[in-house]
Amino acid sequence: MFLRYQQVSRIIELVKPKTIVEVGTWNGDHALIMAKTALRHQTAVHYWGFDLFEGASESIDIQEFNFRSHTKLEEVKEKLEKFQRSNKGFTFNLIKGNTRQTIRENINACWPDPKTQKEHILGEADLSYIDGGHSIETIQSDYNQLKNSKTIVLDDYYTPDENGNCPTTKKVGCNQLLTNIDHFILPACDRLDSGGVIQMAATGKNFMRKLSLEHKKIEKSSQKFTRTVVTSFSPLGYYSYGKRFIEQFARFWPKKVKLIIYLEAPLPIKTTEQIEPRMFSKICPEIIEFKARHMNNAKANGFVDGKTKNYRYDAVKFCHKVYALTHCALSTPSEKLYWIDADTIFFKPITNAFLNQILPKGYYTSYLGRRDKHSETGFMGFDLQHNSNIEFMEFWKNIYDQDMIFDLPEWHDCFVYDELRKYFAAKCAVKSFDIRKDYEDDHHPFINSPLGGFMDHLISDRRKEAGCSFASDLRTTRKELYWQLVPYMPEEFVNKV
Repeated sequence: MFLRYQQVSRIIELVKPKTIVEVGTWNGDHALIMAKTALRHQTAVHYWGFDLFEGASESIDIQEFNFRSHTKLEEVKEKLEKFQRSNKGFTFNLIKGNTRQTIRENINACWPDPKTQKEHILGEADLSYIDGGHSIETIQSDYNQLKNSKTIVLDDYYTPDENGNCPTTKKVGCNQLLTNIDHFILPACDRLDSGGVIQMAATGKNFMRKLSLEHKKIEKSSQKFTRTVVTSFSPLGYYSYGKRFIEQFARFWPKKVKLIIYLEAPLPIKTTEQIEPRMFSKICPEIIEFKARHMNNAKANGFVDGKTKNYRYDAVKFCHKVYALTHCALSTPSEKLYWIDADTIFFKPITNAFLNQILPKGYYTSYLGRRDKHSETGFMGFDLQHNSNIEFMEFWKNIYDQDMIFDLPEWHDCFVYDELRKYFAAKCAVKSFDIRKDYEDDHHPFINSPLGGFMDHLISDRRKEAGCSFASDLRTTRKELYWQLVPYMPEEFVNKV
């Protein structure tokens, strides 16, 4: 099952609809999942299903970019009636035909709520899910008829993949429709065989109201660029996640926080007052020299036994973070510096109060600690005004410049950072703040910490592929809208259904 479809059920858990409209019923299986989810919260749920069913033709399929087979209306009706016999609160209407006409013809149809005797109007449904025809014209028509629904979910929002491939959004999908509509792009994504990434979008007055409660106006810093965020990514990483990181940073971070990006090769990143790309080759030749010394050394690239790669010894891969961070810390006139991995999602405005929370006064550095393993360095914070900052950063850089890293038991950045903190704590009483100190479970420490209230870290290939972390990754209670929408891992969702 595609990950993005789970989000419809997650939204149902959130808005608890009594009336559901689905444009694109197909074989009825998704209708049953939605109805079953809604019936956990309501004693009575009415479903409206619109589809061409067996009335489709090859020419319509071409026009609507449809590649699925079609199911007969009677077969779907029989499936829903079977479900209805064991779920008395479930009622439904199936409407056959082209939705450009059929929705309009039924827009004022009512369903009487047996409990309240109030009539629910199809055109003002609690939830409308639009996933029928894929042409811009049909999606626009379906939305226009259902725009008064309290919550609306639209499939077929397309973005380019890392190779720049993407369906033609001038002909297909909801991208153009949403240009002038307040909306939220749901986090989970699926890859298209033809190239590109497909996601869903949500809108509607009830849904956007819930979103606006979290997205309050971003606070402004009192001074100019007293805080800086630093990150780095490869050219492939830029198209996979870096571009999104920059766009979300500009949207969710205070305008007085600067973003500095260290690059291995030129990329189409526009320099602004807030966003500054830097080329390693121009300002940090030491990393070029380190990589040149060890590029042909299999062990320094993680192949300790010559065959299997072990991240614990991949000094070359993880040196980018260290060189970017230390150079930035020693050359940037800022008070506080935060390293954040570029495969991080920002979904809520960052506040100054939050930044003070994750690097409190009196601490030099903050980190994501684990009890049974090295720390997670997807996030680190530093007080650049601390008396030990220059010595700390120069020592850290020299570990690589002088190849001292290969004298350590492990050669990745997390281990080196942990050892450095311990050394300076014993040497000159430098204090480190463990952001995770009140959390016991070591699973996915980034999101199971205060950071998870504002951002998500796609720490593995599986999460990068999904476009988000999974609901089952959470070990803490999360009330943020983002976490109410992320999917379960496919195998876990099957068990839940």
